[in-house]
Amino acid sequence: MKLIITILMGLMLAGHAVAKSAEEDVARYVQIFSGAANLHSDAADTFAWVGLSDTAVFDIIEKRLLEDHEAARSDRDEKNRVARYIRSLGFSGQPKYAPTIRKFEQDRVYERYAKAALEDLPHYQKWNPIISNRASFDPRYSDDVNRVMNMLRSDDLLLKQIGAKRIYFQHSEDELLELLAKEVRANYASTDPRFSDAIAWMLKGLGKSRKPKYIPLLEEARANARDSKIRKYAQVSLDYYK
Repeated sequence: MKLIITILMGLMLAGHAVAKSAEEDVARYVQIFSGAANLHSDAADTFAWVGLSDTAVFDIIEKRLLEDHEAARSDRDEKNRVARYIRSLGFSGQPKYAPTIRKFEQDRVYERYAKAALEDLPHYQKWNPIISNRASFDPRYSDDVNRVMNMLRSDDLLLKQIGAKRIYFQHSEDELLELLAKEVRANYASTDPRFSDAIAWMLKGLGKSRKPKYIPLLEEARANARDSKIRKYAQVSLDYYK
């Protein structure tokens, strides 16, 4: 059964790589969240990086959250599904959902998800238009690759961190790795501890590629970074080559 669900999700979300418009993305998510609940959790996880804010999608999710949260408390899988609804409202970047999220701030079962969603909300209000900006999309690449490019080209290191994570977990395209290398060169000397996590993920993304061309840059960061965490993850990234 799990395999069947995975295949269905793949078919329903595969269009994200080739969607011709933002409207097609919205229609696809509306279809998913209007349908079987066992497909919702995996789809909800993607909101962290697709740059979607359309209320046509998130109104459905809000409705499901309000309908299902009580019955889901005693079942781990169902609780996790409802928790993803809460996080999704944060990823929407839409302030209209803040009152709904706040209803769960003092809820013993859902409070940590609500707090995370409220923290995410203002970030994604800024980030979603950047991530999903099709004016900067290069037609040579998939929508997903273009979204990561938008993240890395932004002026926000926290958004760059999400892009670096996408490369680490999902992507190995040369174009993305080159952007990542550019960011590492520009930022590894930072002394601001708020950005050390972002730079660490950039280093890990390069290291996981195991492309020999990035070894000198990783060695440079290991030798010259002023932040100990950045030096540490430069070495962790070099260890991928062993």
